Amino acid sequence: MYFKHILLKGVLSIGLTVSTAVALEPEGSVIVGQTFLASSQDATSGSNPWALISHGVAEKLFTVDKDDKIVPQIAESIKKVEGVVQEVQLGDVPIVWEVKLKDSYKFSDGTPVDATKVAAALTELNEMNPSASSSLGKMAVTPQDDLTLRIESERPTHVMDAVLAEWVFAIYHKDDNGNFVYTGPYKIDHFADDHIDLSPNRHYDAQSLDRPSIEIKKFADGHDLAKEAGELDIAFHLPIDTLPELRKADGVKVKSFEVGYHYMMFYNLDTIADVKVRKAIDTVLDRTALTQGLAGGTATRSLFPDYSPYFSDDSDPHGDEDAAAALLDEAGWKLNANGKREKDGEELSLTLVAYPHRPGLVLMQPLIEDQLNSLGIAVNTVLTGMDWDETQAILNERTFDLILWAQHTLPAGDPLWFLSAFFRSDGGNNHANLASEDVDEKLDALSIAEGDDRVLRSEDAHEAILRRQPVSNLVTPFWHVGLSDRMSDYKPYGADYYVIRSDLFVKATDTGRDQDADTDETLQDESGGRKTSGLGMTTLIAVLGLVM
Repeated sequence: MYFKHILLKGVLSIGLTVSTAVALEPEGSVIVGQTFLASSQDATSGSNPWALISHGVAEKLFTVDKDDKIVPQIAESIKKVEGVVQEVQLGDVPIVWEVKLKDSYKFSDGTPVDATKVAAALTELNEMNPSASSSLGKMAVTPQDDLTLRIESERPTHVMDAVLAEWVFAIYHKDDNGNFVYTGPYKIDHFADDHIDLSPNRHYDAQSLDRPSIEIKKFADGHDLAKEAGELDIAFHLPIDTLPELRKADGVKVKSFEVGYHYMMFYNLDTIADVKVRKAIDTVLDRTALTQGLAGGTATRSLFPDYSPYFSDDSDPHGDEDAAAALLDEAGWKLNANGKREKDGEELSLTLVAYPHRPGLVLMQPLIEDQLNSLGIAVNTVLTGMDWDETQAILNERTFDLILWAQHTLPAGDPLWFLSAFFRSDGGNNHANLASEDVDEKLDALSIAEGDDRVLRSEDAHEAILRRQPVSNLVTPFWHVGLSDRMSDYKPYGADYYVIRSDLFVKATDTGRDQDADTDETLQDESGGRKTSGLGMTTLIAVLGLVM
């Protein structure tokens, strides 16, 4: 079940553009192991759009490429339309955007992608999936012709391409039976709770015949995944404590890379209402010790990574127990005879929740418990199961004081979605339950900022959020992926947003237009979308790289 590798002349180097193309002739299905799968094929539900995009099934109008740039995918172009007012005016300062779709694009059932179907998908997502309204509020999407649509939003933006590249805006249509149909390089043949079988979308491009079938297997946690790594082509991703043994195993290569994810901890402001207590907890946290426990990563309070213009942090990542203790004293939580923090006869006890889908959170939980114990805070730790409903119930019922969280904060290269979704008063992921007019106003200002002013407005919102301490950012981590011999050239990028991509398993070509199995004259372009003319794509896969 191995691929025959054909390596074309190129240069491999970390941090540089890699021009090596890898053509893979499949001899059997590629087996991918992950600790998450889409919960259903319904893009309007929760994080399913992200998962379906990660699985190579769904796409967006715009996406983020390997160089962290926003590029067209299903869309051809986007522009502001001056002097035009939509039939439905949603914002005080309406900005109308016009999106042109690529011609000859098709869904995996062969149905042409047109403006009416795209408008229907965007409208339904905006109405039904809270994450699709985090940046824009309400959307009015109106087709203009077969390939053109216009978008206006309740909260205007000057970076609509970045908004449409957010993970939630997967494009689909529904067939006569109500099934969701997507546009990605793969389509779902069989969907189950513990595995998904994929086959190439024959309507995708001229190289669809080069792609193998794929089976994605779901594992209970990272340690179970590691046990089976030798039987998988891609094991995404692995706990740090499993790596020494895996590196000794035959046929398994471990690749480590920095991700755009952040490990953070949200405070329940309903139960930890005093900001001095939240500040005390943030102050005692030793982020350097956490990176040591994770065996990698960067310790930071910034909500954005240090490679981005939105990074903002000049603090000491080490914990300061004395300063934290002083804050608790000021808040009235004094040490009692038992060495516990007490106020009005009640000891300070907090419930710290972690979920197992991100192994790093599990590793950090006992370290944070020890750091809080050093202040005299009693900690009840809860590790949820692999069924996300268990974690969701805790969030819904608000039975946590602190919850560890992993989040890509720049999934589309822009800060607005994350800040709005998690910290706007009506944000769909406002786990802390922060309600601040000041923060909301600063997010409104960020929404319409352009150029260098966008960095400044992001910094304003960032500072206003952290001043209220609804969250403590902890670490930007390293992740680890296990690869079989035939997948040793696989280069992850975009963390786990694009695990299975259109540039995998295809041959480099410079023959221009070609025909695929469905006679569509389409070629795969470097952005992950398709184009109907121009040079063919050179597949870019590096042996190792630091990936955002």
